[in-house]
Amino acid sequence: MLNVALIGLGWWGQTHIRAHADSEKVRIDTVVDLDSDLAKKTADEIGARVAPSFEAVLSDDAIDAVILVTPHSMHTNQIVAGAAAGKHIFSEKPFALSKAEAERAVAAAEAAGIQLGLGHNQRYGAPQTVIKQMIDAGELGEVMHMEGNTSHDTLSGPHPWRHDPEQAPGGGLWHMGSHFLDLFQHYVGPVTEVYAQALDVIIPRDTASALLTFECGASAYIGNVMVTHDNRMGNVFGSKGWVKMAGPASVEIAMRGEDPKTMQLDPVDPVRANMEGFADAIAGREPYRFTNAQMIDDVAALDAMALSLKSGKRETVA
Repeated sequence: MLNVALIGLGWWGQTHIRAHADSEKVRIDTVVDLDSDLAKKTADEIGARVAPSFEAVLSDDAIDAVILVTPHSMHTNQIVAGAAAGKHIFSEKPFALSKAEAERAVAAAEAAGIQLGLGHNQRYGAPQTVIKQMIDAGELGEVMHMEGNTSHDTLSGPHPWRHDPEQAPGGGLWHMGSHFLDLFQHYVGPVTEVYAQALDVIIPRDTASALLTFECGASAYIGNVMVTHDNRMGNVFGSKGWVKMAGPASVEIAMRGEDPKTMQLDPVDPVRANMEGFADAIAGREPYRFTNAQMIDDVAALDAMALSLKSGKRETVA
């Protein structure tokens, strides 16, 4: 059992608590939040301990790993500090706010020999796993284009740091669109060029999108609207056919010359599956689905998006 400390008990911190409630591999032993009343209430509800700070967790020998659900700008320094203390670190995305910071975090983790985890949980979703298998098996032929959009109004309210242009230059592209940025690189490899835009329709940067070009020759669109009803879309188009995420436990597949068909899948909680994959990697049971290099690649693509938002032009990924 991996004993973890959860740092941050807001919207997504509560999601982690629900996801790991009955896990046989991950146990939330300690919680930390700036709101001490919330921390105590949460700890009482789940039978956990309360720590006064992130730093206090690092000196606690009972803690094996730390989950960072903190503002994006804090991730790098917290990863470096956690690595120095010998703690495995699971960071919510984005992993860092610049490629240089991502490289600094990875260097510290590798020097300390600790496992890094990353909250791009879509790699563990049931439809996404099947799509990756189809791509790797060549069933779709050559991947030509991909589309991804996760939109909802969960973050449209009073979440000050999430609307800070320093924390999320492209609004929902950093919070939600980055899931598809990572997922598509998982599918077909690195992004080489991006063109991004973010518009202020109702609230700042509430409508954002990007066009991506990949090293393999494929293209993609990713988008997010922060002030609309929940909507999720993920499509992959290949030379032999296409596949779509029809729901959290189904895909729709259409091969050239055939009628579309729907495949029902066993449901998966991707947040839990990601954390349990992280625990498995620490225990040496199986490799983690992310490499440290891929974590850096994700941030490098976000760097290029930030440049594109300023320049209004296509930008090359460093």
